[in-house]
Amino acid sequence: MNPRHTAILRPLPAALLAAVLLAGCRQGPESVADPASVLARTGLSRESYFDAVDAARMRGVDDATKAALRRMISAPGYPIDARERAFGLLLESDPTAIEAALANSLPRMTDVSWRRRVCQLVGEAKLEAMVPTLIRAWAVPAGILETDPERPERLAIAAIVGEDRVSATLLATMRGSDPRTQANLRARCWELLMKSGDDARLRALLAEPSATEGDGMLTDLARISAELGLLPTTREEILWARALCEPSRAAYLGEARAALARMPAARRESLELRGVSIAVAAAWLRPELLAATEPDLFAELVERTRNRRHASPDFTGYGNGFTENPVQQREMLVWSDLAAMLLALDAIADGRFRRELFALADRDLEDRTTEFGGVIALGGDGRLALREFEPRSRTSDLRYESPQALFDALYEGLFHFHLHAQKYGNTRYAGQHLGDFAFADSTRANALVFTFLGTDELGADFYRHGRVVVDLGAAERPEG
Repeated sequence: MNPRHTAILRPLPAALLAAVLLAGCRQGPESVADPASVLARTGLSRESYFDAVDAARMRGVDDATKAALRRMISAPGYPIDARERAFGLLLESDPTAIEAALANSLPRMTDVSWRRRVCQLVGEAKLEAMVPTLIRAWAVPAGILETDPERPERLAIAAIVGEDRVSATLLATMRGSDPRTQANLRARCWELLMKSGDDARLRALLAEPSATEGDGMLTDLARISAELGLLPTTREEILWARALCEPSRAAYLGEARAALARMPAARRESLELRGVSIAVAAAWLRPELLAATEPDLFAELVERTRNRRHASPDFTGYGNGFTENPVQQREMLVWSDLAAMLLALDAIADGRFRRELFALADRDLEDRTTEFGGVIALGGDGRLALREFEPRSRTSDLRYESPQALFDALYEGLFHFHLHAQKYGNTRYAGQHLGDFAFADSTRANALVFTFLGTDELGADFYRHGRVVVDLGAAERPEG
């Protein structure tokens, strides 16, 4: 026998041996002096939780125990089968405690296995009061759950109200919720109806004056639907649509209505809100874009970017056709993308615009507290212009924190933009990063990032939601 291994044959100390034996077998609920103190702790054996839940069931659920049970079904660190027993005891003693425990935790719950199971339990129990919470959770992107054929929150709603009543329940919840205190819930209902393909139902609702009367959100969306033919798809786009209805934007909305009227009907009906400012700018700068075919626009894009220097990262291997080559992105590019990129190339070709852009990038290079950024919008002189916005906070030379004023300007702007100007030879960091993708997904806006590729070159990359990215090539510093 190897002498180095003989230590494992020594007997365990008596106290340690007793602890091991106790951990391996249940002592029964009678052995639990204080169920709440056991249930409040994470990392124990499932048998310990079983005994504590059974003890609470026998002796009655006091406030401390109820708080611990709520924690078990909402916080991480507990075995699933123990959490199921906690859910069951709450269902027996106070079902409203389940709603209170999950109201804020379910939408942000990262334990996917428990999220699926607790939704199933809620559905089986037919807890109708949980429907608003299930709606909020369903509307929030949840990583791996997005690959499920059915989100567990939707399945739970269907189990409660019936499969054929899911859409009607979303609509009823939206219309029945308080516009002042439950605006987020109403927006989430709208998102899910759009995601479920119920846009026809929503258009019919908005076309009925009695259905929108006295409801600010629906009144604004009815106006956007009637005047522009558009329906927002997300909460952020609802805010966007409502901003366009503000009295201060009446002239802009009139320009948008006139520009969209010059488009083919099918294009107008499929337009996203981010395409409205593109259409308005096209009407001013290049009216032929409004009616041009997508193949013609794409051919121009390819030709104009063919011989430019491209230095953005290679995204091969990211999946989902993630590439910056416009040819490989073709199936994902729609009129809004193509027209936006052509207008961006027109701006970059303008010497005055480039002088402003390089001047801003040079200042950014000297500033080590933040990236610089802003909005590219149609100016009063009928040309695209940079509007710089001071960041909300200065935390890093690798980050730009967009202020609220930028978002307000972006409702009429063509692009959000920011700079990667940490050094002149910044090729390694050309293009957008993960935070930029998150910004595009949340705002649904068009965006550009400019990166120093050399002292006299700025690479330009277009991107928008869904990780659509196109490298537009480098712009050269103008003389003077």
